[in-house]
Amino acid sequence: MMETTREGAGVNRLIIVGSPRVDGRSAALAEQLFEACIEDCPQDEVALAPVVTLAIGGCRGCDACRQEADASAGSHGRAAGAGAGEARCEDGAAGQREAATGAGRREAAMGAGRWEAAAGAGDGGTGAGEDAACVRRCVLDDDMQELYPLIDAADELVVVSPVYFAGPPAQMKAVLDRLQPYFWTRARTGAKRPAVLHVVGEGGDPHGFEPLVGTVRSALSCAGFALEAVYDWVGKIGEDGEILAEADLHTLDGSGDGSGDGPEGGAPGEGPEGGATCGPSGAPGDGAEGGARRG
Repeated sequence: MMETTREGAGVNRLIIVGSPRVDGRSAALAEQLFEACIEDCPQDEVALAPVVTLAIGGCRGCDACRQEADASAGSHGRAAGAGAGEARCEDGAAGQREAATGAGRREAAMGAGRWEAAAGAGDGGTGAGEDAACVRRCVLDDDMQELYPLIDAADELVVVSPVYFAGPPAQMKAVLDRLQPYFWTRARTGAKRPAVLHVVGEGGDPHGFEPLVGTVRSALSCAGFALEAVYDWVGKIGEDGEILAEADLHTLDGSGDGSGDGPEGGAPGEGPEGGATCGPSGAPGDGAEGGARRG
């Protein structure tokens, strides 16, 4: 079940939790980040999306999203020539338009629970203008259809993920793979929105987590986000969710092209330039009295 809150017209933040466990270390950290954002930035909106509560299948490689994009591009050209640019979005995208243009709250049934998505305003939410929102379509009908509008509306994205054999868990990988429709939009080539990754694990894997960082960075870049920082919580969160030590911070250049310092070579303690200053992009309690809290 997703959680959302909206206190005013500020920044839209989305926290995606990639753990298959409901009450593990990642869930505890994500809950603290969620609460920290509410307390530190009451004017902002924050949504919490744990993948374990969502029924999201993996990408089937059917290429339907590419075909939709090609068809939309053709319609765009014809509509532009006829002076009817708005018409090209009506084919199957009315719900996306409502969710991404600040039309307010919308309810969607998800399993036994319900959640409210208060989507952001402006240019279609993809960071690439209205055209990108029109063609970002996936033919698989599952809970990813409810996550797409939150991704579109997000000004900043926070990913909290455990490390499974140096990479993401299967549930998180499915979400990342389902960002493929954005590849055929302008989102991957336009201006990027900031994103950060919180890496969680018990520790002990000699192979580290660089594959996780690379996978998240590549997929998010496709969707219009630049991974600016990685917080290393491996071995720093107890089994009960208690934070035992501060995370090591590794900054990236944010270009999304694979250059810059990775988790091995980052400079702990330096914040990403131009990044978020509120709770979710930092450690829980940053900027607020009381420090870290237990989930």
